[in-house]
Amino acid sequence: MAKTSKTKVAFVGAGYTNATRKLERPETEIAIEAARMAIADAGIDPALVDGINVQVHHYPPPDTPTIAAGAGMTNVRWNRDGGLGILPAGIAADAIDNGEANCILVIKVMNTIAPVSTPQIDPTSGGVAGPTQFEVPYGLGYSMQRVGLQARAYMHRYGITREQLAWVPITERQHALMNPWAVMKNPLTMEDYMNARWIAEPVNLFDCDMPVNGAFAFLLAREDIAKDLKWKPVYLKSWAGNKQNIGLQDHLWAEPLAGVSPIAEEIYRDAGMKPEEMDLWFMYDGFSYFVPMWMENLGLVPRGEAGNYVQGGTNIRFDGRHPVNTHGGQLSEGRLHGHGHVLEAIQQLRGNAGPRQSKYNNTAIISSVFPHTGAAGILSVE
Repeated sequence: MAKTSKTKVAFVGAGYTNATRKLERPETEIAIEAARMAIADAGIDPALVDGINVQVHHYPPPDTPTIAAGAGMTNVRWNRDGGLGILPAGIAADAIDNGEANCILVIKVMNTIAPVSTPQIDPTSGGVAGPTQFEVPYGLGYSMQRVGLQARAYMHRYGITREQLAWVPITERQHALMNPWAVMKNPLTMEDYMNARWIAEPVNLFDCDMPVNGAFAFLLAREDIAKDLKWKPVYLKSWAGNKQNIGLQDHLWAEPLAGVSPIAEEIYRDAGMKPEEMDLWFMYDGFSYFVPMWMENLGLVPRGEAGNYVQGGTNIRFDGRHPVNTHGGQLSEGRLHGHGHVLEAIQQLRGNAGPRQSKYNNTAIISSVFPHTGAAGILSVE
């Protein structure tokens, strides 16, 4: 679904903890730290924050009322959970537009204790049930294998080479080295990439996002509130997506071969903007191959041209015309399920991204989750 708010809604605060390979502190503690940072970053009284969305991808989740209280929230009127990347921002904007809240805090907690999803098991027979019964016996059991098949089909269709696509993780690593929150601290060369071990050919180790632990938060508010706060407002111009998380198993294969995706059509129409007006491109990169697929689905480059566009890294570097994932993305900042893309877009559009700051920073387009069934949104300072 898509939504263009009657009430203008803006991002007003951002908060981080360090991304770590091991969970070093309790989830509730780090969630409170990120929440407090986002509220302080906005320069708003925490008592005015009346909505909260705590996202996790494992169970049991941390206690939301404890997090809200720890952040100084005393009047919570709206409480939801779920959604990845740009999607919870859209859901929060929807709630603000409906008068359910005035200022909403969205927190993402990452904890790598979450198990890898396994095929559906029939509790009666102990065998594999549902659609997976036609896949698992033949070795297709996990997301990496499915992405490997999709990546091979994509490369074959358009004649894209590994050397071309290598520039996505290589360039993102260059960006991560300028990002103090990123978990990856060493350069990545073409030789490193080409010699990396296979995960599911043609997907290798550096094509996969980096599991991390931590908490990350952003704050949205009505325009009249946003204008009186610390930073210039970063507006959510439009968004589109499914409010339910869509599974990789069911929807990975529906790849459009012409034009832009329905999601792209919606966000451009609702924002009254065109693909060529997008300055910064934050493309979901759970796997590196998702980046060029998203670029084409959103009409940022023509079908089949993304490989040529990313080659050499010049076009997608932070100092290029259309920087891609200037924070390092999930491949090098760490797997935040698209939340890091939103936080970086806020920093870039404000102009406070430090050494990785782009000189083109009026608009940003963000995608989340799978290239053909995920969510997308447009942010702007105007």
